[in-house]
Amino acid sequence: MGETTEIASMTISFRAYLTSFIGILFLLPLAASAATLDLLPTSVAVGTGESFTERMTVSSANQAMNAISGTIVFPPDILQVVSVSKANSVLSLWIQEPSFSNTDGTISFSGVVPNPGYIGSRGQVFSIQFRARKAGIALVSFSASSQVLANDGNGTDILTDTSAASVSVTTATVVPPSPLAATTGDLLARITSSSHPDQTRWYNLSHAIFDWTNAQNTSTVRIGYDQNANGIPTVVYTDAISHKELDLSDGISYFHVQERISGGWSPVSSYRVQIDTVPPLPFTVGFPQGTTTPSGSPMTAIFTATDELSGIDHYQVAVDGKVFTVTTDAGSQPYAVSADSGAHMLLVQAYDKAGNFSTANGRFFVTGEAKPSLFDFFGFGWLAVNYISIFLIAFAILVTLLFAAWYIRTHFMAYRHRLNRQLGLTHAHIHKQFDTLKEAITEELLTLEQTKSKRSLTREEERIVARFKKLLDQAERTIEKDLEDISR
Repeated sequence: MGETTEIASMTISFRAYLTSFIGILFLLPLAASAATLDLLPTSVAVGTGESFTERMTVSSANQAMNAISGTIVFPPDILQVVSVSKANSVLSLWIQEPSFSNTDGTISFSGVVPNPGYIGSRGQVFSIQFRARKAGIALVSFSASSQVLANDGNGTDILTDTSAASVSVTTATVVPPSPLAATTGDLLARITSSSHPDQTRWYNLSHAIFDWTNAQNTSTVRIGYDQNANGIPTVVYTDAISHKELDLSDGISYFHVQERISGGWSPVSSYRVQIDTVPPLPFTVGFPQGTTTPSGSPMTAIFTATDELSGIDHYQVAVDGKVFTVTTDAGSQPYAVSADSGAHMLLVQAYDKAGNFSTANGRFFVTGEAKPSLFDFFGFGWLAVNYISIFLIAFAILVTLLFAAWYIRTHFMAYRHRLNRQLGLTHAHIHKQFDTLKEAITEELLTLEQTKSKRSLTREEERIVARFKKLLDQAERTIEKDLEDISR
């Protein structure tokens, strides 16, 4: 009975080991093909208005991967993406550059690692700088469409797991500046801009350059930009930079700088930048009293343009080559235009305060005795110049063709003359050589003929004599014919 129990126990143990071994065999391929996408750190606590950085990483320890694609989602009411950096990325070729939408709360990406792919743990794909907008709990995670493809030639998806980041945003506590910073006005950073030197002017340049002089003993600076004149900078630089270049959007923006010295943070220094890169809206030139006026009477024109950002600064009006500058107020009223008899073009350019402009035009007529205006004279002059230019080009082409025909004919005649002369020499030479050959063969044939008086020629000799005579006649006719064909 004891032996039976022991045998049964050994059988169960063997089956357990066998089952575990088979399970391991089935699990090995899965482990070898596992890849994960992670957001680090997985837990963040910040205050409203503060910034933090999340790193997106990929891990594929046992099988090379060569492509990653997907979308990161976040609540846009709680978090805002400030920037995305591809520095130190394991991906070297981007099919879709990392792009974000603070409206939809998404960051989309797609990139490739060339052969032999990437094997490793927590390789950085890109980093994301977020700013906390309001208090709450925000979950930053990967969408279900995210993929990690193996470098196996088949594009096998080996993504098995993703990790999200939980962000706890609390209401920021405003810390009053230290007494030193509050009472020392000269600690404010003095910001200048070589690209936008006047804070009251509008510019049509979106790339802004800022410089400032840090106070003595400044250890750290933090900068930022927004549409709030009283905004607080959040991006920290521990090396105390004093130069920054930004691409700003249209509108009024403020660049902020704050310095940290031994006594604490200094007051925030801000610089105003006004940018408008869009020209005024399209407009028309109208003639309320019609497009025809008698000679001596001015033509009344109306043109009113609108600019949605910086506003209209002035107009430039051109009639018959004469240019006038018209103020915004005068442009909103009927404008009187004087001109001589004939047809005229009124050209109006509306400029906004950033220097952008839109153009409109209208054509009007002044009746009466037609006097050639400077505009008409130049119009006729340009027309005449155009016709003369066409005639000269056609004449030059004709002369070129005639010269080419003469040149070809002259050289062809000279070539033909040389060819005929050469053919004549060749003809004479061939005749001479053929006559020499003919005389030699004829002498041999006469010798054979003379032999007939002494003995009878054999049949073979008779055949040779007849064949040579025939060949000589055929050769002579052929040579004569070929020479005649060449001479034609």
